[in-house]
Amino acid sequence: MAENQAENRSAAGSHTGAIGTIVLSALAGVVFLVALGLFMQGGYLASRQLEFEAKVLEAPDEISTFIVTGRDALSATAWLPVPASAHAQAVDRSFFGIYLATAFALILVVGLAVAFILQFKGRDKSEAGQAGPPNALLQGGFVLAAVILAVFVIASGFGPWLDQEIAPWGSSVITVTARQGDWDFTYPGGHAADTLHVPVGRPVQLFLSSEDTEHSLLIPALRINQAVLPGRQTQAWFTAMVADTFALLSGVPGGQDHADMRTALVVHPGPEYDAWLAAVSDIFSGRTLEQVGELLYTRLGCKACHTTDGNRLVGPSFLELFGHEFDTRQGVRITADAAYIRESILEPNVSVIAGYEPVMTPYAGRISDREIEALTAWLQTLSSLGAAPEGEG
Repeated sequence: MAENQAENRSAAGSHTGAIGTIVLSALAGVVFLVALGLFMQGGYLASRQLEFEAKVLEAPDEISTFIVTGRDALSATAWLPVPASAHAQAVDRSFFGIYLATAFALILVVGLAVAFILQFKGRDKSEAGQAGPPNALLQGGFVLAAVILAVFVIASGFGPWLDQEIAPWGSSVITVTARQGDWDFTYPGGHAADTLHVPVGRPVQLFLSSEDTEHSLLIPALRINQAVLPGRQTQAWFTAMVADTFALLSGVPGGQDHADMRTALVVHPGPEYDAWLAAVSDIFSGRTLEQVGELLYTRLGCKACHTTDGNRLVGPSFLELFGHEFDTRQGVRITADAAYIRESILEPNVSVIAGYEPVMTPYAGRISDREIEALTAWLQTLSSLGAAPEGEG
């Protein structure tokens, strides 16, 4: 009897020691994580302070601008870049909450494993006692803890995810086209560029598609990572809150030119962005008529039905078109001169070249006279019967 009591006391002491080891392991892990985070954050903020002081020395007259554009940047961490969008802080809170919760769970489980190994290592098999009945309280506690962790992970990320799915009314719309090695950003007014420009403090909605394979629009500072898929349009939106230049790249390997899909997001102050957009929206500025015509060939979607190499698609090729004679479906002989080009753009199904169907969409009211003139000038460069270039536009 006395021997059994001694064994029970020894077992109770062993269990108490194991529990103490678990608690100490968990506390040590938490202290380590907090200390590591503070250390990394302190080092990062120190580097930002040095950058701030250098800015004061280099350009003291511009320091007020730096304070306005860089104030939120001081809230960045060593793990994550500057939170430069309106929803970035919510994403960061969700990330760190999930990180700490899962880290605590990991430390707890590993602590239990280590404690049990230390507690029972090297024991003789003859000392092993009979296994007792399952502890329903402990089992239920572990299951409940796992469910609480799963619910926390889902709930903490659901709000930021839902917010990014619904763009505000009146957002500026930019069309994004991805292909291996390149990005195209098309702005209101039709200007296309390989760099994304947006205004600070205004919502911007992106409509994204791919011409070849799967890509991903990744802007770490804005906490944006949106899939870009072939044959399907996806969307993302954000409001940039820091006027600066940030990295933009593809987060999904998409062929051998994947490394070239790195460009920039440039966030302008509002008036500066408006001035920039007005300047680049004038496609005739700094271009000849022929250059504008070639740009319109791509921008208006002409290349989907008309080639420039003589191959036949839905419509006739533009190679050797201008100045040549053709028969129409009605049997009328026509010359593809400037008047015919104009009619074929505004009312394309009136005089259709024989062998083709009248399926082209009229562009009346969608294109200006000067743009028609530019397309005509460009078509002349593709024909041996074309006139001499007309010079600057």
